Amino acid sequence: MQFSNRTSLGRIVRFIFSYVCYLKPRGMFMDSWAVIKRLPRALPGLALLIVTVVIIRQWLEPWMGDTVVFGVKGWLVKVTHLNYILLGIIMGMLYRNLFFRGGIPEVLSDGFRLSRLLIKTGIILLGSLYTVQAIVQLGSMAIFLISGFVILSIVMVLVIGRAMGLDRSMLGVMANALSICGVSAAVATSPAVEAKPAHVAYAIATILGFGILTMFISPFIGHALNMTDLQYGAWIGTGILNSGQVLAAALAFNPKVEPGSAVSVAEIWNIMRVIAIPFAVFIVTVWYWSGRPAEDGKSQESLGSLLVKKFPLFVLGFLAVVLLTSLGAFGSVGLKGGPPPSETIKLLRLWMQWIFGVGLVGLGSYIDLRELRQAGGAPLKLGLLVGVTKYVLALIVVLLFKDFLVSI
Repeated sequence: MQFSNRTSLGRIVRFIFSYVCYLKPRGMFMDSWAVIKRLPRALPGLALLIVTVVIIRQWLEPWMGDTVVFGVKGWLVKVTHLNYILLGIIMGMLYRNLFFRGGIPEVLSDGFRLSRLLIKTGIILLGSLYTVQAIVQLGSMAIFLISGFVILSIVMVLVIGRAMGLDRSMLGVMANALSICGVSAAVATSPAVEAKPAHVAYAIATILGFGILTMFISPFIGHALNMTDLQYGAWIGTGILNSGQVLAAALAFNPKVEPGSAVSVAEIWNIMRVIAIPFAVFIVTVWYWSGRPAEDGKSQESLGSLLVKKFPLFVLGFLAVVLLTSLGAFGSVGLKGGPPPSETIKLLRLWMQWIFGVGLVGLGSYIDLRELRQAGGAPLKLGLLVGVTKYVLALIVVLLFKDFLVSI
């Protein structure tokens, strides 16, 4: 089945509007009327994010590429590997921690908060880089590695955490946060294991602290080891904890958005990991309640209800776009050995670059250095131990099995 490119953009816009208004992404706008009411209030913050990306992409990044340092043109880019993605995140961090003194002004808060939705919308649009047939080509090796690292991370957290004497609820949140996709998995697991807000906050702070480090050092490691986009994407898609940080690290390595690029590989591996959330929540929930004394008179929400409420809906949006792409809704994708990408696909990729650029400036603005300093003690030690183990082991495994990785 084929669709004309003329109607493709309209389909995309209607799909995203349905996602925003009717699927109700959690923590954002609650219904279509709320979206409409909040949009005017979001304009100042959104305008600042857009202007920031325009300045970085149109002036700062080209200036860095043309500037001669130590007799080398573009030294700032060649040595630091800074691009508009990393510069945007750094700028967002400066906004919060320097210019705004640790908080986002009220007049800008709605616009900055909208950046989270932009990142999820961009990930949904990434589905246009894949077809079902191409994803199937990933093969059993990808499934084996992803499943193995998810299970290994859960077991490490539960075993080591118990040895450290950590609270059972805390361990339940940390187990899925460190094994799946960071914040989403922590939030999804917390009600199932009766976690306190402090437990979730500790898990998130640990994830973000570790993720910031890996987000900045991963591109350097990838370039130093002369990794291909396929190898690098498989590594960070497995080894970095949070979805937003996987995205940022991939684009920092190679800002191109196209099939076979670092971001296309990293996100499909990451999405496969995120899809495991219901299974991981089930495993951790069974572990939690099987070892916990029962309390009379206390009703618990069913596991099925928890999974329906907390499963990240942007994954469903991503899969829906993959299906539309497979049916030819946007024309040729431009996969290896096939026809070049259609004009619709080219326009989508341009959109994604700007959407991710704006969204990741917002991501940087939510990195509060004071909160990260407060995350310490046993949970931080556990998170760093498991996080570093997973990160390093994923690199080793990818390099050992690089000949078995499949590019799509």
